Amino acid sequence: MLLTIGIDNAISQLQRVLPGYSSGQLDEPHHPHAIAVLYRKLGVCRMLDQGVVEPLFVAQMQSASAYLTRLPRLSDHDKVTSRSAVFFDAIGGEYWDAAAKIAAGSRPTVNPTWEHEDDFLYVWFLMTRYFLDGLEGDEDEAAKAAWEQRQRDLLERWEVVLEGGLDPRLPLCDALLRRDEGDFGVAFEEVAGARDQRVRKQIERGEVREDDAVWVLPWWGEGLALLRLAERDGLRTDEHCPMVPQISRGPNPFAYDPMAWGRIDFRPARKTT
Repeated sequence: MLLTIGIDNAISQLQRVLPGYSSGQLDEPHHPHAIAVLYRKLGVCRMLDQGVVEPLFVAQMQSASAYLTRLPRLSDHDKVTSRSAVFFDAIGGEYWDAAAKIAAGSRPTVNPTWEHEDDFLYVWFLMTRYFLDGLEGDEDEAAKAAWEQRQRDLLERWEVVLEGGLDPRLPLCDALLRRDEGDFGVAFEEVAGARDQRVRKQIERGEVREDDAVWVLPWWGEGLALLRLAERDGLRTDEHCPMVPQISRGPNPFAYDPMAWGRIDFRPARKTT
């Protein structure tokens, strides 16, 4: 019942805001993220309600495309790299070109007004490693060493920022850098556990509405994205992962369309290769 309510609410809100977003009237920096949340809610609720993954893949495309249509007009002051749910949507949906464009258009420095540096370094490491630095295939060993060191420098800066504190995302990123399958699996479980605990506390405090809790708690889009990136590095991942339904782990058959966000009932074309 709550999933159906979530679907109806998302559609109703999208019907109200899409005309203004399309015309440019809704042009505040938070609007692309708000549109993305509504599409994400719609796709996840439909996936959980119907037991099929296609609505999720469509919603991930709509989320990423809604953000990308506005990204070129955002100033650096308004960009918050760690506000990364849309980036994770693109990765989770295997829209690799869209994810690369989001990374390329993101602010390369921390925005001290809106984010903590550790949160920035987490997302910036992933953007740098997988989308912004293409030297891994270079046959020159010095170039490859420099490529790895640039990423290592980000993790070392992260350690400094933490001042001895613990952040399970740091060993997770270190495991990705080292391509260590076992350490990645352990760190992934720790990050997942921290996320689950955080969301449950938000629900207990009434910070998450009922029709949002029903999809936010069982669905972790960031987790799916992390698994996709690990698999891209050749790591084997656990078939059953917390808050990442198994049906969402398969390949996406749909081709990315940059105008997908403009229609709630968008029907994507299938990939031709």
